[in-house]
Amino acid sequence: MTGSGREPPGNQDERPPASAVRYLPAVLSRLAVEHAPVGLVLVDGQGLIRWASAGFRRLLDRHDEALEGHSIEEWFDCPGFLAFQRDVLASLEGGWQQVRLASQGAASQGADREPGRLVLVSVSAVEPETGDALRLLSVIDPLEAPEVAAAPETAPYLASVWRFEDRLRHALERADRLQGQVGLLMLRLARPAAPDAADDDELGGRVGRRLAHTLRREDSLAKLAPGCWGVLIEPPLSPEGLQTAALRCLEAMEAPVLVDERALLPSLSIGIAIHPEDGETPEQLLASAESALRRAGPSRYAFFDDGLRRRLAASLNFRQQLQAALLEPEAHFQLLFQPQLELRSGRCVGLEALVRWRHPRDGLLTPEHFLPTVAELGQQVRLDRWVITEAIAQRTAWRAAGSRLAELGVAVNAHVDLLDQAVFDRRPLDVFLRQQGLEPGWLCLELAQQGLIDRAGPQAHLLRRLQRLGVGLAVNDIGTGPLDLLNLTSLPVSRVKLSPVLLDSFDALEAGNALEALLRCLEVLCLESVLVGVETAPQLEAARRLGVTLAQGRLLGAPQSAEALEAWWAARAVSG
Repeated sequence: MTGSGREPPGNQDERPPASAVRYLPAVLSRLAVEHAPVGLVLVDGQGLIRWASAGFRRLLDRHDEALEGHSIEEWFDCPGFLAFQRDVLASLEGGWQQVRLASQGAASQGADREPGRLVLVSVSAVEPETGDALRLLSVIDPLEAPEVAAAPETAPYLASVWRFEDRLRHALERADRLQGQVGLLMLRLARPAAPDAADDDELGGRVGRRLAHTLRREDSLAKLAPGCWGVLIEPPLSPEGLQTAALRCLEAMEAPVLVDERALLPSLSIGIAIHPEDGETPEQLLASAESALRRAGPSRYAFFDDGLRRRLAASLNFRQQLQAALLEPEAHFQLLFQPQLELRSGRCVGLEALVRWRHPRDGLLTPEHFLPTVAELGQQVRLDRWVITEAIAQRTAWRAAGSRLAELGVAVNAHVDLLDQAVFDRRPLDVFLRQQGLEPGWLCLELAQQGLIDRAGPQAHLLRRLQRLGVGLAVNDIGTGPLDLLNLTSLPVSRVKLSPVLLDSFDALEAGNALEALLRCLEVLCLESVLVGVETAPQLEAARRLGVTLAQGRLLGAPQSAEALEAWWAARAVSG
């Protein structure tokens, strides 16, 4: 013993401190197994559990219950589970299968028990020292599996088909509660048009990533099988929206895909099904989408309802024709003029300019047939400006010819977006009108009541400039909705257009009294009223009886071209 009183180094306790025990390899291995997001089970040749991890107990919700010694079949709703596994073990090679857990284990094997949740199971052979035929079962809940990483702006790429089916099931339940629709697209990859086609897995992965970046963030994308994907589109949706989604996916395949330094041109076929029309359950909807997929050719899409496909194809063709017409309005649209008459004297005191589309197949179309599509295309301002330009040009021509028609005011029914400053060419409306050589006092713009009220504040300066320019403002379609008299009187409006729907109530005494009261109210407010849609002699007589001042309709004068209007005017002058 030395004088220091210390023990020799060889006699010191060489055990690691308690804080370091948790870093030993055996302890780390046990922690990794117990806390892994996978359930692990060792099963012997008789199907009895030898050991089960904490992850498997969590899946069964049996945290403290002893599982060792029990048959593995007690915990799965799959009769003959182990026998089945032995038959296919050689071909599985670590693959995953869909199995349903028993909801309450062996205690509830009755026919009325509730089904358990779906899991994925993989079986691997183990080489134990005892020589028993042990197998390791790995069990995963696909609903807890993380989604494949994707950029925030891309559609969610679901990690498993079972997660996709679960989301589809919940989407159908929500749609049924809200009486909505759900869309399902099934996409299949055709072999690229190349003699040395690259590996399908690599090509499929690149196509899947391209689809994820093509679809919207709220859409759900999943790989259903090699070279096959499903896309879930939840409400709100429309057949046109599903068609657009399919076309975007097809367009995404137009650029070559590089695989092993080869440029390949992949081709997709797409089948589309809609809930509830094409299926009320996930299985029915998937079957309908697959049936539609079989009818779709390469780089094509097909709806399960073939009639819907034809209607959408016609609608798409109509939109394309209208879009082409809007680029050259002078070649495809025509302006007609309808007289407005003073009922007391019978004199023509004004005109309304009405646009028509010369459709290549259906002839002259009225606004209700194409204006909704113009609005969808966002081209209302472009078309309204063309109508105004044509009306100014026609009045200039009448004036140059010395026609009395040049003395009449002309009204143009326009969209309220015409007042916005941020239009396609950034020209405010008053600047545009001055550039067309507009003379004051004859042009009146007819706008929707609510739209005009909403823009009265932000566009107050523009409205005052239009007043100084001599442009009148009218509110149209009074009678189709509530009349906001308080806001109406604060606007620079001089005229209101009474909707044709008011004519349907002339036979009812109470409705006639209400219309008469409305006319008197407008008169007190110094607002001129024009009744639209006078088609029959009884309607004309009722309008006169109620005190309507101005009216227009086919009985008084049909919409007609400028040349026909000249003849109509001359005939009236001759008849006195």
